[in-house]
Formats: sequence, C-alpha cells, structure tokens
Amino acid sequence: MYQYSGCGLEGIFLKNGYTIVKTPYGEAVRIEDVEALHAAIAVDIVRQPLPMSGHQFRFLRKEQELTQADCAALFRVDVQTIANWEKRGKQEVPGPADYGMRLFYCQHANVPVPARSVSPGSRPNESRALEREEHDWVSHLEDAA
Repeated sequence: MYQYSGCGLEGIFLKNGYTIVKTPYGEAVRIEDVEALHAAIAVDIVRQPLPMSGHQFRFLRKEQELTQADCAALFRVDVQTIANWEKRGKQEVPGPADYGMRLFYCQHANVPVPARSVSPGSRPNESRALEREEHDWVSHLEDAA
C-alpha cells in the first residue's frame, strides 16, 4: 500500500491505482484519476459517523475551491474562526461547523445528504484505505493502517 499524503490528511492509504515511476530526479508516484480519488475521500468524510477533524474540514473547503474568507462568509463567522477550526488538525471541529461543512459539500458535489448522524462520544479518524475498482475509487475504513 502507498500512503498518500498529497491530500493533506494523515492515514490515507492506496491499495492500488498508483504506479511508481522512475524520473531523472528519483522515484515518483503516478496516481490514477486524482480528482476522482479526492472526490471519494470527500464523500467518505461526509458519510462517516465520526466527528470531522480540522484537517478534514480544510480538505472539504479546498475541494469546493473556497478560500477561508469565502468559507467564513458561508458560515457567517470571522475568517480567523475558520483558520482556528482548520488548525485543530486531528482534533474535531465544533458540531455546527462539522454538520454545516458536510451539507455545503453535499450541495456542491450533488451528493445525497447522509441520514446518519455522528456517533456520540466518538473521535475523529482520518485513516482510510482506498482501492481502485473498475473506474471508481472505493474507501475501506476497516482496512486502514
């Protein structure tokens, strides 16, 4: 498996869908359909029954091509509030920000809003294993290292 850190999240592992290539500067990794991979990661974040981490909040914001100022306007908060939520890293963002970002992403990506809620007392988990199946990326929480 390949640990994919290019998305800004910790613990994202690719089972396949990548190739190690030799370049004049050393080895590099070529990932098949990075846009679809990022979309699969985003949908997985939205659907997970766990609180969203600051890293995940930032990932969803960037996937929507929102600046922190744009995001602050959507949430009707100061831009520094958005920066503070993102600086939480692996720690959870406040519940209303978590839920709001999930809704904004679902609307942006035309993804159905998940019916399940966050499990009480659970903690954020950024670890996922993703696999390329046919022409889609599929997430496997249980296989993440």
